[in-house]
Amino acid sequence: MSNAFSELIERATAGEGLNREEIHTLLVDGEGQDFALIEAASVVRRNEFRNMIAIHTKDEALADALGTRSIAVESYEVLDISRDIDSEELAAAIERIAESSAIGVTVLLPENAVPMMLMRVLSILRLAAPAKVIHLPEGYEQSLRSLTSLAMHVVSAITITDDIEQWPMVNEVLKALRHGGIVISGTGGRDALAGYLRYLSDLGVDLMGHRDARGSACGSVDGGGCGCGSGGCGSHDEPAPSTGGCGCGSGGCGSSAEAPAEPHGHSHGGCCGGHDEPEPVVEEAPVGGCGCGAGGCGSK
Repeated sequence: MSNAFSELIERATAGEGLNREEIHTLLVDGEGQDFALIEAASVVRRNEFRNMIAIHTKDEALADALGTRSIAVESYEVLDISRDIDSEELAAAIERIAESSAIGVTVLLPENAVPMMLMRVLSILRLAAPAKVIHLPEGYEQSLRSLTSLAMHVVSAITITDDIEQWPMVNEVLKALRHGGIVISGTGGRDALAGYLRYLSDLGVDLMGHRDARGSACGSVDGGGCGCGSGGCGSHDEPAPSTGGCGCGSGGCGSSAEAPAEPHGHSHGGCCGGHDEPEPVVEEAPVGGCGCGAGGCGSK
């Protein structure tokens, strides 16, 4: 990582964000430095939130199934980059949000944009506002596509949709959190993924024909081990890093450290995860530049 980004990490850790000129420079001149910028943002996110991520959902039954409770996002600031916005306006908006008293910000993403450009904006926002909850509403998976799991290391709250037609996508997000060592705050060590699959089953969703769903629920919310009714540990593709593997010979998959009982909120003193998050596994992606200086962030 460059010395410039190391300095930004130190400043963010000390509670000092970016000024508008620095934000604008990173937006328009950041091409070629995207991965270093994302790494810096992930370090800042980990320093502030550890390995915790908060969940928002409109359905309390879904929150109960995940083993957590839904956070309130109505008081959050909104950063709208789903529309055409130039780099000057975006820099001003990020600076304003960073200086606001709101504890969080909801980022509205465009449907058609280069995912790496969106990751650059999210990373800059994290460096500018290190202590704020950065929340992604419904639809972020379609915008970020293959970089969705990488974004979980920069943002600190996501919406889980209660639209059961979208369950395969939610299933993949929950698996990505598990494999990335990121724990849903408030779950207290419960298996959110297994709880979600049982929630779907209770709603009558047929999971029998979906190998990924059957294999992803190793362990249970009740701590029932790895059998899952589908052949034991051999039924899923890979172990979860956050639990040290499937471990059927050593206590089952529910053996990870217990997470805090409350979801993140700065009024609660911050998040304290039970273990540190591993470094993100970065997928190769086309680097298309921010685009903010040439038609706005809502453009391809």
